[in-house]
Amino acid sequence: MGFVFFGHQPEFALLVALGALLPDLDREYWFIPAKKYAPEQRHRALFHNVLVIALTYPVSPFLSLGTFLHILQDSFTTVKDRGVEWFYPFTRLAKRGMFNADGDPQPLDKKERVYFYQEDPPGLVKFADSDLQENFDRPIPWRRVYGFALNSHLLDHGFLFGSIAVLLVWVFIPLTNFSFTNLATLIQTPESVYEIWIYGMVAVGILFFAGEIDRRDRQRPIFEKLKPAKIPIFGAGLALFAGWIYLIRNSIGTNASSIVAPVIYQVIVLVLVIPLIAVLLIRKQTSGGKNPATI
Repeated sequence: MGFVFFGHQPEFALLVALGALLPDLDREYWFIPAKKYAPEQRHRALFHNVLVIALTYPVSPFLSLGTFLHILQDSFTTVKDRGVEWFYPFTRLAKRGMFNADGDPQPLDKKERVYFYQEDPPGLVKFADSDLQENFDRPIPWRRVYGFALNSHLLDHGFLFGSIAVLLVWVFIPLTNFSFTNLATLIQTPESVYEIWIYGMVAVGILFFAGEIDRRDRQRPIFEKLKPAKIPIFGAGLALFAGWIYLIRNSIGTNASSIVAPVIYQVIVLVLVIPLIAVLLIRKQTSGGKNPATI
């Protein structure tokens, strides 16, 4: 997507690619202790939401676009693969489902005035990876966006090889005047452009590797042997990522100032007004003996 739409400046395409890597960092255990991972279910939530898209936007709109594309793709997956919690952490404000997974009404709690409509179907959730299976000793609201696609190797490989095919066509198939304009653009781009963005990708890759050591140590013996190196590897990844941020600090500052300056007062007012509207709506909708609201 980055090269097809922004290939005239390859650094934009590489930023899209880097942004597409970021959301899955919330699968790594160095954010959350493994024993709490399944109950808290932060994967497809912590970094898969509109707040992360907003936070990456001041760094670069292209980085934010890559993050958005990743989250959008994950929204297509089924309950087994956990879908996406687009509005985390606000989705966690509703604690229960009004109906269970079979559609039967749940006993209501007088203290809870806002409910999700129904709970996740345990019959499907149990097929998820072990660390993505929720605890069934308490209600789990259906608070995620689920789609139709199973995140199997077929889907993953379809995205991977389909994207490679699109990129190869973009680079090597000539345009109407039989000129290889896109290939020339890549060749003529200064090496420094590639170096700085590959630097960022390597940093994120090291962070992923540190997380994989922790997540897969019980499944693969080789990761168990590497586990003592997890923290140093994680530290190296953070240091490299901080270095990458430092290298692009000027472009971040320019982009952030151009985005924030014209609308800063509007943003401040909205941050105050929207929660107020939400509280007033909930009070109005659930006051005077009315039934609890569902979202």
